[in-house]
Amino acid sequence: MKKLITLLFVLVSTGLLFSQQTGYYNGTSGKSGEELKTTLHDIIKGHTPYSYYISKEIFRQSDVDPDNPDNLILVYTGRSHDASDFGTGGDHINREHVWAKSHGDFADWMPMYSDVHNLKPADASVNVDKSNKDFDNGGIQHSEATECYYTDSTWEPRDAVKGDIARIIFYMATRYEGGNGEIDLEVVDWVNTYPNAQHGKLSTLLQWNLLDPPDDFERNRNNAIYSFQHNRNPFIDYPEWAQMIWDNQNANPLSIDNIEISPAIVVAQEPIQISATIQTLSKLAINATLNWGTSYDNLEYEVEMIADGDVFTGIISGQAEDATIYYNIHANDGTNENSSVVYSFYVPKVFTGDIVSIYDIQGQQDDSPYDGQTISTSGVVTANFGTSYFIQDGSGLWNGLFIYESGRNPAVGDSIVITGKISEYFGKTEMSDITDYYFISSNNNLPEPVDAETGGITEGYESVLTRVYNATCTDANYQGDYYMWKVNDGSGMLKIHNTSIFEYDPTEGVAYDITGPMNYDFDEWKIELRFETDVTEGGDFSAPTVASVEPVLNTNIKILFDEDVETSTAENTTNYVIDNGITVESATQHAFNKAQVNLTISSLVSGENYNITINNVADLVGNVMDEYSTSFSYVGLEELLDNSTLNIYPNPTRNKLNIDFKLLKDAEISIIMTDISGKQIQNKNISAQAGSNKYILDVSDVSKGFYVLRLKTNFGEINHKLIVE
Repeated sequence: MKKLITLLFVLVSTGLLFSQQTGYYNGTSGKSGEELKTTLHDIIKGHTPYSYYISKEIFRQSDVDPDNPDNLILVYTGRSHDASDFGTGGDHINREHVWAKSHGDFADWMPMYSDVHNLKPADASVNVDKSNKDFDNGGIQHSEATECYYTDSTWEPRDAVKGDIARIIFYMATRYEGGNGEIDLEVVDWVNTYPNAQHGKLSTLLQWNLLDPPDDFERNRNNAIYSFQHNRNPFIDYPEWAQMIWDNQNANPLSIDNIEISPAIVVAQEPIQISATIQTLSKLAINATLNWGTSYDNLEYEVEMIADGDVFTGIISGQAEDATIYYNIHANDGTNENSSVVYSFYVPKVFTGDIVSIYDIQGQQDDSPYDGQTISTSGVVTANFGTSYFIQDGSGLWNGLFIYESGRNPAVGDSIVITGKISEYFGKTEMSDITDYYFISSNNNLPEPVDAETGGITEGYESVLTRVYNATCTDANYQGDYYMWKVNDGSGMLKIHNTSIFEYDPTEGVAYDITGPMNYDFDEWKIELRFETDVTEGGDFSAPTVASVEPVLNTNIKILFDEDVETSTAENTTNYVIDNGITVESATQHAFNKAQVNLTISSLVSGENYNITINNVADLVGNVMDEYSTSFSYVGLEELLDNSTLNIYPNPTRNKLNIDFKLLKDAEISIIMTDISGKQIQNKNISAQAGSNKYILDVSDVSKGFYVLRLKTNFGEINHKLIVE
């Protein structure tokens, strides 16, 4: 079904993706020292982490050679190098952890390990020499990175990136403060900091921050990483903050805060209002101007801002469609002056055209009827993996679409209109070669996932949010299968993909409820994981069943269920009925094994047949068992022993334990030693003969403590307390 729309949609261009959100740093003005550091930490924490692997793809935008989009600029040599040539030695590319991962030992510890703000492409052999050294001036010239110098404990990068390195270290010390299971990193004014969670040398880094201010390359890097991680390096946006936090520089007494834009979505040729709260400690009159232009470095237009108390407003005249406008606010009170960071906004294009629904694109068939055509469609973003994302138009089958586009990075919940080419990529319908992208709104509710059986996935589920229930992990070795693990709810196997966004460590035998977009590639169906909430331990919909009924003594019966059972129903004696006049006197749940219940009963007769009926016992989530009946007979172990002869000595023991007994007839006997929690220490099976028997149990390797010794046959068992000294 096609429909013609003439609504205003926001076309998200490269300019908007790589811009500084209005008001991102609201709340920082007037602060310095630890107070400022804490405020910045609260702004940049909780970013979207990607896998370490995906940093190679992010580098293609964050560290790309402006003159050659196929190359990266290597941090220490400055060399332009093939972006695909990653390796472990020579002139290959390494991913350099600027804050060395050994300074705090956070290798493989997310999100620190894969934070791209801390990663730079570097020449592999140079990176070996740089190692985990602290940063400081001096040393001998490096033979390959000839603008770098080093000693046995320090590294001096080339002048063009000295400030870049310093601001990365400042970012790491601000972003990671030890909360939410993360590491606490601190920048210090000394070297030889390994292996502590520290990096130096602070005074040198502060000098570098001033000597090498941010340039276009570094600002582009900050914007590119922000489009993925959704957090920024604040010291690139406002390098003065480093001196205010670590160099005792006071906050400006003239503050500019609470910057806002109205309307939030700009309309072409309509005026745009910028407002801010501007205050001064001097009590002098404040003058403020709004400076704007069409590039970051050229804010050529100046507008006087009008005051209403502390709130100042300025108007930027209406702008043409598809324009990106940069601006900042400058204020002075005759004694002090201050400027805000440079923010930007985008003027959207108006989209009027044909929208093809995703349902029609999928066509309720294997291959799309629009294969090879360039069309526009709309939907809500349900997942974003950096180089691709999924959109969906409503709930239900056939309503999902895979979008292949690196670097767009829409947020989950964004409603969009997108134009691109439909193709069948090895059986998967996808859109690529994107020509236009229109943003409608954010934070929309996601479609309700479609419930499915693991073995019942068909073409209609392709790219649709899907949920499986109570699916047991049958293979947890995702490292051996391209980061995919397997589950089965009884209907068949389905793969679960640990993605660049979220990785779950499953346990074989545990059941899970799993939600995510259903992907199809390499001839396999798989759910793509997005968030922590996509995987929860599965709901229990099965009632308990009886695994075994075993007479232990003539007055005790052990019942094992297939799962832990709820205490009040397990210990209710009316839930157990035994025929032939046997009375159930008490029911006691095991102290540790909640699946075991022992019944104390009136005396059983050896050789007699009995029937037991069990019902109304519930598991821990309230599932109640069906009525269960089984027959059993009892031949007591005491009846096998000649005059109940059983001697166990010495007790306490240190090395060996003697077990003497006489039997009336041959029997298979298990001699089992457990600790007081029921954990088995030894288990020996012997074929005992009628008459005298002696067995020696070696306990020389057993730790001191209290144990239980069990002699067990098919007829019953006898337990003895044992002490090992």
